[in-house]
Amino acid sequence: MTVEVRRIEPAHGGSFEIEVRRTAGRSPHLPLVLVPGVGGPRGTFHHQMAAFAEDRDVVGTNLNAAQAPAAEPIDSAARDVLAVLDALGLERVDILGSSFGSCAIARLAELAPQRIRRQVWAAPPVVHHAPWRAAFGPGWLVGGALMKYTPPNYRAEVVRVLATRRVYSPEPDLTEEELNLLASRVSDTQLAPFFRRLSGLRDWDWRRMPVPAARPALVIQGEKEHAVTPADVRRAWVALSGRPIVVTAGTHMPYLSYPEPFNEAVRAWLDELPA
Repeated sequence: MTVEVRRIEPAHGGSFEIEVRRTAGRSPHLPLVLVPGVGGPRGTFHHQMAAFAEDRDVVGTNLNAAQAPAAEPIDSAARDVLAVLDALGLERVDILGSSFGSCAIARLAELAPQRIRRQVWAAPPVVHHAPWRAAFGPGWLVGGALMKYTPPNYRAEVVRVLATRRVYSPEPDLTEEELNLLASRVSDTQLAPFFRRLSGLRDWDWRRMPVPAARPALVIQGEKEHAVTPADVRRAWVALSGRPIVVTAGTHMPYLSYPEPFNEAVRAWLDELPA
C-alpha cells in the first residue's frame, strides 16, 4: 500500500488536503471516498482508512475553508468533492459522508450521479428537530472548546477528564485514546468555516429530497441518536434509500467509537452484489 497526501485547489477557490491510500495490486472494488463532518478533519476516519485500504483505494478528504461563490455551504462542499474526483481522475467511486459530509455527498449524487455508484450516509444530521439538537447538549461545544484551546502540555489531563466524565456529548463512548487523537485534529479547526457549515445545515431537510435518492444509499446511525430522530425523518431515509436504517452502538460518531460493527455494515453494503 502507498500513502500520498496532496493539496486540492478547486477552480471555485480555496484549497484543502486529501490523503490517498492505494492498495497493492489490482482491486476489484471501486475507490472509496470519505467526507468528514462539520469540523472537517479527515483523520476522524482513521479506522476506515486502515480497514478499507486493505482491498481498495481509499481517499480521505478535509473540508475546504473557502466557499464557492453564490453557493450554499453544502453545495460548495459537494463541488469540492467533485474537484477531488476530477483531480485524481476517478470516473466513478463509492462514497461515505458523516454528519455534514452525508449532506454534501447526497448533494454531489444529485449534481453528478454518474460519478457515484453507492453512498453511505453516516449519522445524517437532523438540525431542525429540537430533541435531536438537545441530545448534543453543552458537552459538544464545551468539550470541543477544551480540546481545541487547551495547551498541548495540559491536553492529556483535560482529555482524561472528558473521557472519565463522558463530557463529549456527540460521542460519550469515545475512549481516552480516541479523544486524544480527536483533540490533536480539532486543534487547528477554523471557526468561521465551522460555524458557516453548521448554519448551512439549518435548512437541510431530508424529507424534501426527491425519492428515491439520486444514487443507492445506506443510512447508518448510532443507537442513541436513532432514538431521538423523529419518525418522519426515519421514514424519509427508508424511502430515499429503499432499505432499513442500520443502527449500531454509539451516538453521533459510531465510526470512531465502534468502528468494527460500523465497518462491517459499510463493507456489507458496498460489496453486496446487485439484486
